[in-house]
Amino acid sequence: MTLGVLAAYRGHGIGTKLVQSVLDYYETQKDDKLNQVDEIMLHVQTSNNDALKFYCDKFGFEKGELVENYYKRIDGVLMATVR
Repeated sequence: MTLGVLAAYRGHGIGTKLVQSVLDYYETQKDDKLNQVDEIMLHVQTSNNDALKFYCDKFGFEKGELVENYYKRIDGVLMATVR
């Protein structure tokens, strides 16, 4: 799944609502033993400081390993949150 908000629409809470809806969905699945999710992971371009700050500060994601060339000729950082 890919989520993104065009630059012109950033700062209006759209990205927060998108990410929160994903996290909320999996939170509702906690009681279903067959659908339990222990961790949610995502990738962010290493140069995208705004996105890194967004995921860490708003949602508690933590930076993980560097994935070289995750995007064509651009490195990505693996981020995860334990639910």
